[in-house]
Amino acid sequence: MYTYDVHEKVLSDLISLNDRVAIVTGGAQGIGYAIAERLAEAGAEVIIADLDANKAGQSAKNITQKYDRKAHGYQLDVSDANSIISLADYAKNTLGRIDIWVNNAGIYNFLGVLDIEDGDWDKLMNLNLRGSFMACREAAKRMIDTDQGGVIINILSTAALKTSGNAAHYVASKHGLAGLTKSLAVELGKQGVRALAVAPTLVDTPGVEKLKANDPNVKEQLDRFEQQLPLRRMAVPDDIARTVLFCASDLAMYLTGTVIAVDGGETAL
Repeated sequence: MYTYDVHEKVLSDLISLNDRVAIVTGGAQGIGYAIAERLAEAGAEVIIADLDANKAGQSAKNITQKYDRKAHGYQLDVSDANSIISLADYAKNTLGRIDIWVNNAGIYNFLGVLDIEDGDWDKLMNLNLRGSFMACREAAKRMIDTDQGGVIINILSTAALKTSGNAAHYVASKHGLAGLTKSLAVELGKQGVRALAVAPTLVDTPGVEKLKANDPNVKEQLDRFEQQLPLRRMAVPDDIARTVLFCASDLAMYLTGTVIAVDGGETAL
């Protein structure tokens, strides 16, 4: 069923995603869009799933035009189980399979632990952890059903490997997602499903720029943090996308249950 020894395959074949179907949640902009682009460039047929249906559709159109590879926009609410199930069914019924599922959608905000209300906690956990769990579950069901295996990639943060101030709920969600990734790897490996996590440091995205623009104190903190990184720069979305492409491809076919830090050296400090 599976080919394990691929040492005779050329590098271009190992990184190719031809004939594979990939789903990227939160894929309309930022890190998610960069991931969708790289997966499409490698040959995958990509579904860009996002709460903003218009942006998802436009992003899919852009990828189709740029790479001459069909991409699809899909409206998704990751906090709604029925929305996730509908997306998984759409991919399976329309495109025949799901090979790659990237859980990128999530939210972040700065709040001190004493300022986090129950509603703040529930909203963030529903999106970042519960939503990702439901997506992992539905993706895995369909990967197993087609007997082709697949890979689930969860986008974490270096907050999953350490901690940060004024974000206890976010840190907890990412630690939880790291644990979920490892559990998936152990349970689903025998059925050909790999589970990996990618943990970025600070990334130059529209969301980060908005945070900096709205609060001078946040801008100062983030600028100072950037200069403390060994590589002296924030990540750009494509730094994360290239790592996800590696994880999704046969180059990484013996990796599962691993959290890969794409952090400019942050966790070495």
